[in-house]
Amino acid sequence: MINSEIVNELGKVVGEKYVSDQPEITFLYHYDFITAEPEGICDIVIMPNSAEEVQEIVKIANNHKIPIIPWVSGINFGSTATPIKGGIVVDLRRLNRIIEVNEDDMYALVEGGTTWADLQGYLQKHNTDLRAGVTWSPPGTGVVASCLCYGMFDLGMLGGTGAEFINGLEVVLGSGELVKVGSCCLSDYWYGRQPLPDLAGLFIGWEGSTGIVTKAAIKLWPKLPYRRNYLVVGRTMDIGVPVMLKLSKVGLGICDLVIQNYGWLQSSLAAHEKKIPIDPLEKKLPDFAGIITTQAYTQKQHEAQCEAIEAILKEGRLIEPQGIDTDLLSTIPIQLWGCWNFSRGGGGQWIGSYCSTRDIAKFYALARDKALKYGRTPQFYSRILFGGHYCVARTNINFNKDDPKEIEAARQVLKEIHEDVQSIDGVVMYKAPPWAHEVYEEKTLPATTELIRKIKKLLDPNMIMNPGHGWGS
Repeated sequence: MINSEIVNELGKVVGEKYVSDQPEITFLYHYDFITAEPEGICDIVIMPNSAEEVQEIVKIANNHKIPIIPWVSGINFGSTATPIKGGIVVDLRRLNRIIEVNEDDMYALVEGGTTWADLQGYLQKHNTDLRAGVTWSPPGTGVVASCLCYGMFDLGMLGGTGAEFINGLEVVLGSGELVKVGSCCLSDYWYGRQPLPDLAGLFIGWEGSTGIVTKAAIKLWPKLPYRRNYLVVGRTMDIGVPVMLKLSKVGLGICDLVIQNYGWLQSSLAAHEKKIPIDPLEKKLPDFAGIITTQAYTQKQHEAQCEAIEAILKEGRLIEPQGIDTDLLSTIPIQLWGCWNFSRGGGGQWIGSYCSTRDIAKFYALARDKALKYGRTPQFYSRILFGGHYCVARTNINFNKDDPKEIEAARQVLKEIHEDVQSIDGVVMYKAPPWAHEVYEEKTLPATTELIRKIKKLLDPNMIMNPGHGWGS
């Protein structure tokens, strides 16, 4: 039971200014700003300024058996920070300091509420020779949250998902205890997770249900002087995808490979959805677009890379669009594209899954057919990751978030897409909503499911951490 005494108790930890149970404040935290998932209830919001304050907040929540939900921006397209069972939302945005950039070992030590704008701004201000991989999301979204949720960066071909960019973590467990994992648990250096037992997995993919990350070391990469972005098109996915897969296996300094359909490409170029044909193939428009980003240290190296890439594109019958400045892709902040649905009613949600690279075109075909059945424009993109070892595939559906009927219709399309793509072996949804977790728990071995529940219970004995979200909840 939430009451004024609990609010006063929390106020003694962070100061009265940074805790509230007033409805005009808590209203801002009860739902995801974009996604179609159901709304929740935020009873109290609090903004800590240190790991020690986070510890005290978690201890108070344990004493009163109140749910507690870590939160950065509420713009995550997965609704994983929605307080669906009420409780205390811990807004981490005051924990946004860049503590260190280690030039030698190439990592940034950041606090748990650091946004992409914070990190990119710091790197630009201090003129470092290192760059961060970034997501296609608004600048106000969280760096650490993205890494913990397997986000996809524009350096994904080099480093994999955001989870593989994590060197180490400082975490407040659901019990209120503070732990460090990685080399940082034995030294002041956060260079990696090896060769210790890799405990980072206790917090990656759990959607904040095992602890609140207060610090993380994130890999950075050299900023090389020569860079080229190709935007290429092809008639269909069946033509374009094999070319991209070939490029993923030949090196050539490629740091990002993105596959898009016509709908997503037009969205990224800020075209209004009503001006986009629902089925571009009927209009004889190319339904495949690829983005290839390469970088090099010397001009000769760069010329050789580009020559090889262009030869593969020619062999695969892909063309670079005439009249489009592909260098524009590197000058426009790519996170701006995360706002592409602003002109369509502000709402958007996707079915995103990791899968084998061999199934990208099949995934798209199933998703496309289902979207067209309901008269919706399919917006598909796939990123090939970690040197081509695996990929992510996702289909987005836009909607007017002020129209309950349209929200429900979009949700139904997405659920049916999810059901259809499950026929492909190896498709595993990420940022999965509660109903998807229930489906997966039925598929895993009983001992696996039980192990997940035991780990959750060990780290969160009173089961107060983001209940209803994540595995084992």
